[in-house]
Amino acid sequence: MLGLAGALWYVSCCGYSTRSLLPEYLQKMYIGLFQNRTLKAGLDELATNAVIEAFRSGSNLRIVDEASADLVLEGTVSSYSRDPHTYTADQTILEYRITVRYSVRCVDKVRNEVFWEGDVSDWALYDVDEDQGVREAAQKAAERLVASILTKW
Repeated sequence: MLGLAGALWYVSCCGYSTRSLLPEYLQKMYIGLFQNRTLKAGLDELATNAVIEAFRSGSNLRIVDEASADLVLEGTVSSYSRDPHTYTADQTILEYRITVRYSVRCVDKVRNEVFWEGDVSDWALYDVDEDQGVREAAQKAAERLVASILTKW
């Protein structure tokens, strides 16, 4: 019984969270409308909304207007691709792979310096509903962005 209790204690202490890795003074964030540098229409708004939602659910930062923010995030959808992924024996395409890449700069307004800058991307598969694949890839890239900024990897 003691071994089980010890194992449960060990596992509960080894959780992973990005919620408290930011400096204490960073409490509020502004996320500007992403620019779309691709030929796929609508990715600017989709990316912006995905990033806002990812920060709301994956961090303790409050999303505020630019004047009130401690961090300001500026982003671009820098690439989008839709490539065949799975084929039948007669070379009919069964699934496509959607890849979305964001180029982002996050500025610490309190210290007046770049807090994080870089690119993140992720992908999703779809067979029928391309829009769902695009939304999923955008959301996964947004979640990867949140993790990258909060851990400064």
